[in-house]
Order: sequence, then C-alpha cells, then structure tokens
Amino acid sequence: MSKDRSAILDYIKTAKPRSSGHKILSQDEFLGGNVAEIEYSVEGKTVTQWVIVTKQHKGYADTESQLIQQMESASNKDRKRFDLINQVFNIAGLIALILVCASVYLTIKTQDGNIPEHLKASVLTIIGFYFGGLVKGKKNQASA
Repeated sequence: MSKDRSAILDYIKTAKPRSSGHKILSQDEFLGGNVAEIEYSVEGKTVTQWVIVTKQHKGYADTESQLIQQMESASNKDRKRFDLINQVFNIAGLIALILVCASVYLTIKTQDGNIPEHLKASVLTIIGFYFGGLVKGKKNQASA
C-alpha cells in the first residue's frame, strides 16, 4: 500500500511542484493502479483533487466531471494494449497452434513432405477463423 501511496504522491509533486502538505484522503484500486482523493496546500490555499495513476495513464482532476473524463481516458488506454495471454493462449489459439505444429511435424517427417488434405483444410480453416476473429475484434474496438 505504501508503494501505491508513493506513486500518487510522486505524481502530484511532479505535476504541482509548488504544492506542500500532501495528504491522501481516500484511495481505491483502479485498472491495476489507483485513484485517490488528495489534499495539499499551494501558497496557503488548501486544494482537493483526484489523482489517477495506472501503468498506462497518469492524471488529475479538479471536478467530478474531469474525474470521469480521466477515468474514461485511462480505461481507453488500458483497452488498447495488446494482451498476449488472452489473444494467443485461448482455446482457438491453442487449437490453431496444435494443428500448425502437427502440419509442420508431418511435413518434416514424411518422405515426400505432403500432409493429408483433410488436415491441410482443417489448418487453413481454423487459422482463417482465428485471425479473422482477431481482425474483427480490433475493428470493433476501433469503432467503439
């Protein structure tokens, strides 16, 4: 928890270098990072802001509407990153990987280098659906 606090305090000290007396009033986890309400002083005036610090996004907000915008921006950045585990190592990805490995193995092991037509058709069909689904998913994310 102290590591999370230090990331928030470091960010606000960098963003607002004239600030002092930093206090975290509340803190919640958000997209693998934190969103916190923080209070500090600038030239004798007390300021309360929300701070968002995630792996993909850092920002602060003065009002609730700005907080909503910052959270939406952080969510969009988190959605855009490529998640290798979920994209490749799902059921369709594993089936495609097994069929491709079987095809390569049979090509290497057989004397004439031919693989059975039914296996060839299965590999091409499944790989077509797999990569077609990835492309379709990226198009849907781009239009959203």
